[in-house]
Amino acid sequence: MIDTCEFCEIVDRDDPNVREVYRDENVVAFFPTEPAVLGHLLVVPRRHIPDIWGLQPDEASQLSRASLLLANAIRDAVKPEGLNIIQSNGEAATQSVRHLHVHLVPRWTDDAMGRIWPDETDYSEASKERTMLNIRGAVHRLGTSAEAPLAPEDRRKHLDYIQAVVTRQAAASASAKGWLLPIVTATFGFALTQRTWPLAALGMVAVVLFAYLDANYLRSEKQFRRLYNTVARSSRKVPLFTLDPVDADEPFPDDAPALSKWRVAVRKYVPERSIWTSWSIAPFYIALLLLGTGVLVASAI
Repeated sequence: MIDTCEFCEIVDRDDPNVREVYRDENVVAFFPTEPAVLGHLLVVPRRHIPDIWGLQPDEASQLSRASLLLANAIRDAVKPEGLNIIQSNGEAATQSVRHLHVHLVPRWTDDAMGRIWPDETDYSEASKERTMLNIRGAVHRLGTSAEAPLAPEDRRKHLDYIQAVVTRQAAASASAKGWLLPIVTATFGFALTQRTWPLAALGMVAVVLFAYLDANYLRSEKQFRRLYNTVARSSRKVPLFTLDPVDADEPFPDDAPALSKWRVAVRKYVPERSIWTSWSIAPFYIALLLLGTGVLVASAI
Protein backbone atom coordinates (compact mmCIF):
# COMPACT_ATOMS: atom_id res chain seq x y z
CA MET A 1 0.00 0.00 0.00
CA ILE A 2 1.22 3.52 -0.81
CA ASP A 3 1.28 5.78 2.28
CA THR A 4 -1.49 8.40 2.51
CA CYS A 5 -3.45 6.89 -0.39
CA GLU A 6 -7.05 6.83 0.80
CA PHE A 7 -8.09 4.38 -1.92
CA CYS A 8 -5.33 1.94 -0.90
CA GLU A 9 -6.75 2.08 2.63
CA ILE A 10 -10.14 1.08 1.24
CA VAL A 11 -8.57 -1.74 -0.79
CA ASP A 12 -6.83 -3.00 2.37
CA ARG A 13 -10.07 -2.69 4.38
CA ASP A 14 -8.52 -0.04 6.65
CA ASP A 15 -11.44 2.39 6.25
CA PRO A 16 -14.37 1.25 8.43
CA ASN A 17 -16.72 3.93 7.04
CA VAL A 18 -16.51 3.03 3.36
CA ARG A 19 -19.70 1.93 1.61
CA GLU A 20 -18.27 -0.92 -0.42
CA VAL A 21 -20.39 -2.36 -3.22
CA TYR A 22 -18.14 -4.87 -4.97
CA ARG A 23 -14.78 -6.58 -4.56
CA ASP A 24 -12.90 -9.26 -6.50
CA GLU A 25 -9.24 -10.23 -6.83
CA ASN A 26 -8.53 -7.29 -9.12
CA VAL A 27 -10.81 -4.33 -8.33
CA VAL A 28 -12.90 -2.73 -5.57
CA ALA A 29 -15.98 -0.54 -6.04
CA PHE A 30 -17.51 1.79 -3.46
CA PHE A 31 -19.63 4.92 -3.02
CA PRO A 32 -17.69 8.18 -2.78
CA THR A 33 -18.14 10.16 0.45
CA GLU A 34 -19.93 12.92 -1.47
CA PRO A 35 -21.64 11.35 -4.50
CA ALA A 36 -22.55 13.62 -7.39
CA VAL A 37 -25.87 11.78 -7.62
CA LEU A 38 -27.34 8.78 -5.81
CA GLY A 39 -25.84 5.62 -7.30
CA HIS A 40 -22.49 7.28 -8.15
CA LEU A 41 -19.78 4.58 -7.87
CA LEU A 42 -15.97 4.59 -7.91
CA VAL A 43 -14.18 1.55 -9.35
CA VAL A 44 -10.47 1.23 -8.49
CA PRO A 45 -7.79 -1.40 -9.23
CA ARG A 46 -6.46 -3.09 -6.11
CA ARG A 47 -2.87 -2.41 -7.15
CA HIS A 48 -1.81 1.18 -6.55
CA ILE A 49 -1.70 2.80 -10.00
CA PRO A 50 -1.42 6.61 -10.06
CA ASP A 51 -3.07 7.13 -13.44
CA ILE A 52 -4.01 5.48 -16.73
CA TRP A 53 -0.41 5.58 -17.99
CA GLY A 54 0.59 3.08 -15.31
CA LEU A 55 -2.17 0.64 -16.22
CA GLN A 56 -1.16 -2.70 -17.72
CA PRO A 57 -3.23 -4.22 -20.57
CA ASP A 58 -4.53 -7.11 -18.44
CA GLU A 59 -5.44 -4.68 -15.65
CA ALA A 60 -7.35 -2.55 -18.15
CA SER A 61 -9.32 -5.63 -19.17
CA GLN A 62 -10.13 -6.46 -15.54
CA LEU A 63 -11.18 -2.88 -14.81
CA SER A 64 -13.38 -2.77 -17.92
CA ARG A 65 -15.14 -6.05 -17.07
CA ALA A 66 -15.89 -4.88 -13.54
CA SER A 67 -17.10 -1.47 -14.78
CA LEU A 68 -19.49 -3.16 -17.23
CA LEU A 69 -20.89 -5.39 -14.47
CA LEU A 70 -21.38 -2.43 -12.16
CA ALA A 71 -22.91 -0.26 -14.89
CA ASN A 72 -25.52 -2.98 -15.43
CA ALA A 73 -26.09 -3.15 -11.67
CA ILE A 74 -26.65 0.62 -11.51
CA ARG A 75 -29.15 0.45 -14.38
CA ASP A 76 -31.02 -2.37 -12.65
CA ALA A 77 -31.00 -0.76 -9.18
CA VAL A 78 -31.71 2.96 -9.73
CA LYS A 79 -33.17 3.04 -13.27
CA PRO A 80 -31.19 6.06 -14.61
CA GLU A 81 -31.97 7.81 -17.89
CA GLY A 82 -28.28 7.67 -18.82
CA LEU A 83 -24.80 7.02 -17.47
CA ASN A 84 -21.45 8.86 -17.51
CA ILE A 85 -18.23 6.87 -17.27
CA ILE A 86 -15.54 9.35 -16.22
CA GLN A 87 -11.84 8.62 -15.73
CA SER A 88 -9.58 11.60 -14.98
CA ASN A 89 -5.78 11.81 -14.98
CA GLY A 90 -3.80 14.70 -13.54
CA GLU A 91 -4.83 17.87 -11.74
CA ALA A 92 -5.72 19.62 -15.00
CA ALA A 93 -8.29 16.87 -15.59
CA THR A 94 -9.67 17.24 -12.02
CA GLN A 95 -8.03 14.07 -10.62
CA SER A 96 -8.00 14.64 -6.85
CA VAL A 97 -6.76 11.21 -5.64
CA ARG A 98 -3.55 9.82 -7.15
CA HIS A 99 -4.94 6.30 -7.47
CA LEU A 100 -6.54 5.49 -10.79
CA HIS A 101 -10.33 5.34 -10.50
CA VAL A 102 -13.37 5.21 -12.76
CA HIS A 103 -16.54 7.14 -11.94
CA LEU A 104 -19.82 5.48 -12.87
CA VAL A 105 -22.40 8.25 -12.64
CA PRO A 106 -26.07 7.54 -13.33
CA ARG A 107 -27.75 10.51 -15.01
CA TRP A 108 -31.20 12.07 -15.11
CA THR A 109 -32.44 15.15 -16.91
CA ASP A 110 -31.76 18.27 -14.81
CA ASP A 111 -29.79 16.34 -12.15
CA ALA A 112 -27.12 17.97 -9.98
CA MET A 113 -24.26 17.09 -12.37
CA GLY A 114 -25.25 19.45 -15.16
CA ARG A 115 -23.44 19.53 -18.51
CA ILE A 116 -19.85 18.27 -18.67
CA TRP A 117 -18.96 19.43 -22.21
CA PRO A 118 -18.56 22.97 -23.60
CA ASP A 119 -21.37 24.16 -25.84
CA GLU A 120 -18.98 24.83 -28.72
CA THR A 121 -15.30 25.22 -29.63
CA ASP A 122 -13.43 27.24 -32.22
CA TYR A 123 -10.44 25.21 -33.44
CA SER A 124 -9.18 25.70 -37.00
CA GLU A 125 -9.38 22.86 -39.51
CA ALA A 126 -5.59 22.94 -39.85
CA SER A 127 -5.05 22.44 -36.12
CA LYS A 128 -7.54 19.56 -36.06
CA GLU A 129 -5.84 17.93 -39.05
CA ARG A 130 -2.36 18.36 -37.53
CA THR A 131 -3.46 16.88 -34.20
CA MET A 132 -5.13 13.97 -35.97
CA LEU A 133 -1.92 13.14 -37.86
CA ASN A 134 0.22 13.40 -34.72
CA ILE A 135 -1.99 11.05 -32.73
CA ARG A 136 -2.34 8.64 -35.64
CA GLY A 137 1.46 8.43 -35.86
CA ALA A 138 1.76 7.86 -32.12
CA VAL A 139 -0.82 5.05 -32.29
CA HIS A 140 1.20 3.36 -35.01
CA ARG A 141 4.49 3.76 -33.09
CA LEU A 142 3.15 2.54 -29.77
CA GLY A 143 0.87 -0.12 -31.19
CA THR A 144 3.71 -2.03 -32.81
CA SER A 145 5.61 -2.27 -29.51
CA ALA A 146 2.70 -2.73 -27.10
CA GLU A 147 2.43 -5.93 -25.11
CA ALA A 148 -0.46 -8.23 -25.86
CA PRO A 149 -3.04 -8.34 -23.06
CA LEU A 150 -2.60 -11.23 -20.66
CA ALA A 151 -5.27 -13.84 -21.30
CA PRO A 152 -7.12 -15.20 -18.25
CA GLU A 153 -6.08 -18.72 -19.29
CA ASP A 154 -2.42 -17.68 -19.15
CA ARG A 155 -2.87 -16.26 -15.66
CA ARG A 156 -4.55 -19.45 -14.46
CA LYS A 157 -1.81 -21.59 -15.98
CA HIS A 158 0.87 -19.40 -14.34
CA LEU A 159 -0.86 -19.81 -10.97
CA ASP A 160 -1.03 -23.58 -11.53
CA TYR A 161 2.74 -23.70 -12.09
CA ILE A 162 3.44 -21.69 -8.93
CA GLN A 163 1.02 -23.79 -6.87
CA ALA A 164 2.76 -26.95 -8.05
CA VAL A 165 6.07 -25.62 -6.69
CA VAL A 166 4.42 -24.65 -3.38
CA THR A 167 2.98 -28.16 -3.08
CA ARG A 168 6.38 -29.73 -3.77
CA GLN A 169 8.06 -27.57 -1.12
CA ALA A 170 5.42 -28.48 1.47
CA ALA A 171 5.78 -32.19 0.61
CA ALA A 172 9.58 -31.95 0.86
CA SER A 173 9.26 -30.38 4.32
CA ALA A 174 7.07 -33.25 5.51
CA SER A 175 9.47 -35.78 3.99
CA ALA A 176 12.43 -34.19 5.81
CA LYS A 177 10.68 -34.73 9.13
CA GLY A 178 9.88 -38.29 8.11
CA TRP A 179 13.52 -39.01 7.22
CA LEU A 180 14.79 -37.55 10.49
CA LEU A 181 12.68 -39.60 12.87
CA PRO A 182 14.30 -43.00 12.07
CA ILE A 183 17.75 -41.38 12.37
CA VAL A 184 17.14 -39.92 15.83
CA THR A 185 15.35 -43.08 16.96
CA ALA A 186 18.36 -45.19 16.01
CA THR A 187 21.06 -42.84 17.31
CA PHE A 188 19.32 -41.93 20.56
CA GLY A 189 18.25 -45.51 21.14
CA PHE A 190 21.73 -46.97 20.65
CA ALA A 191 23.23 -44.15 22.72
CA LEU A 192 21.04 -45.12 25.66
CA THR A 193 21.41 -48.89 25.36
CA GLN A 194 25.14 -48.83 24.63
CA ARG A 195 25.91 -45.87 26.92
CA THR A 196 27.68 -44.14 24.02
CA TRP A 197 27.27 -40.38 24.20
CA PRO A 198 28.89 -39.65 20.79
CA LEU A 199 25.91 -41.37 19.14
CA ALA A 200 23.57 -38.99 20.96
CA ALA A 201 25.72 -36.06 19.80
CA LEU A 202 25.57 -37.40 16.24
CA GLY A 203 21.78 -37.56 16.47
CA MET A 204 21.67 -33.96 17.65
CA VAL A 205 23.87 -32.89 14.74
CA ALA A 206 21.39 -34.63 12.42
CA VAL A 207 18.53 -32.69 14.07
CA VAL A 208 20.32 -29.37 13.44
CA LEU A 209 21.08 -30.24 9.81
CA PHE A 210 17.51 -31.35 9.09
CA ALA A 211 16.16 -28.25 10.85
CA TYR A 212 18.24 -26.08 8.49
CA LEU A 213 17.01 -28.11 5.50
CA ASP A 214 13.39 -27.90 6.61
CA ALA A 215 13.64 -24.17 7.32
CA ASN A 216 14.85 -23.57 3.79
CA TYR A 217 11.96 -25.61 2.39
CA LEU A 218 9.57 -23.44 4.41
CA ARG A 219 11.31 -20.23 3.30
CA SER A 220 11.04 -21.31 -0.33
CA GLU A 221 7.38 -22.21 0.13
CA LYS A 222 6.62 -18.77 1.60
CA GLN A 223 8.48 -17.04 -1.22
CA PHE A 224 6.45 -18.89 -3.84
CA ARG A 225 3.23 -18.19 -1.94
CA ARG A 226 4.12 -14.50 -2.09
CA LEU A 227 4.70 -14.84 -5.84
CA TYR A 228 1.34 -16.61 -6.15
CA ASN A 229 -0.45 -13.77 -4.34
CA THR A 230 1.33 -11.18 -6.46
CA VAL A 231 0.22 -12.84 -9.70
CA ALA A 232 -3.31 -13.54 -8.46
CA ARG A 233 -3.89 -9.98 -7.23
CA SER A 234 -1.86 -8.21 -9.95
CA SER A 235 -0.24 -6.21 -7.15
CA ARG A 236 2.80 -5.66 -9.39
CA LYS A 237 3.78 -6.59 -12.93
CA VAL A 238 5.82 -9.80 -13.18
CA PRO A 239 7.13 -11.65 -16.25
CA LEU A 240 4.64 -14.13 -17.63
CA PHE A 241 5.21 -17.70 -16.32
CA THR A 242 8.10 -16.59 -14.10
CA LEU A 243 9.02 -19.02 -11.33
CA ASP A 244 11.54 -16.70 -9.71
CA PRO A 245 10.14 -15.49 -6.35
CA VAL A 246 12.38 -12.41 -6.54
CA ASP A 247 10.03 -11.06 -9.22
CA ALA A 248 7.39 -10.59 -6.49
CA ASP A 249 9.64 -8.23 -4.50
CA GLU A 250 9.70 -4.49 -4.93
CA PRO A 251 13.00 -3.50 -6.59
CA PHE A 252 15.54 -1.54 -4.58
CA PRO A 253 15.65 2.20 -5.38
CA ASP A 254 18.40 3.19 -7.76
CA ASP A 255 20.11 5.18 -5.03
CA ALA A 256 19.97 2.35 -2.46
CA PRO A 257 23.42 1.26 -1.22
CA ALA A 258 24.64 -2.06 -2.58
CA LEU A 259 24.61 -4.99 -0.18
CA SER A 260 27.93 -6.49 0.84
CA LYS A 261 28.80 -9.99 -0.34
CA TRP A 262 28.36 -11.22 3.22
CA ARG A 263 24.83 -9.81 3.50
CA VAL A 264 23.92 -11.19 0.08
CA ALA A 265 25.08 -14.65 1.21
CA VAL A 266 23.15 -14.37 4.47
CA ARG A 267 19.95 -13.35 2.67
CA LYS A 268 20.39 -16.20 0.22
CA TYR A 269 21.31 -19.08 2.53
CA VAL A 270 20.11 -18.24 6.05
CA PRO A 271 16.34 -18.28 6.73
CA GLU A 272 15.03 -15.27 8.63
CA ARG A 273 14.00 -15.42 12.27
CA SER A 274 10.27 -15.72 11.51
CA ILE A 275 10.98 -18.99 9.69
CA TRP A 276 12.92 -20.49 12.61
CA THR A 277 10.22 -19.53 15.10
CA SER A 278 7.29 -20.77 12.99
CA TRP A 279 5.06 -23.49 14.43
CA SER A 280 6.26 -26.07 11.87
CA ILE A 281 9.96 -25.63 12.73
CA ALA A 282 10.59 -24.50 16.32
CA PRO A 283 8.34 -26.88 18.32
CA PHE A 284 9.35 -30.01 16.39
CA TYR A 285 13.11 -29.50 16.31
CA ILE A 286 13.43 -27.92 19.75
CA ALA A 287 11.62 -30.93 21.22
CA LEU A 288 14.07 -33.28 19.47
CA LEU A 289 17.06 -31.24 20.66
CA LEU A 290 15.78 -31.32 24.24
CA LEU A 291 15.28 -35.05 23.95
CA GLY A 292 18.78 -35.41 22.51
CA THR A 293 20.21 -33.37 25.37
CA GLY A 294 18.58 -35.69 27.87
CA VAL A 295 19.87 -38.78 26.05
CA LEU A 296 23.37 -37.24 25.84
CA VAL A 297 23.44 -36.61 29.58
CA ALA A 298 22.02 -40.04 30.42
CA SER A 299 24.41 -41.88 28.12
CA ALA A 300 27.42 -39.97 29.46
CA ILE A 301 26.74 -40.89 33.10
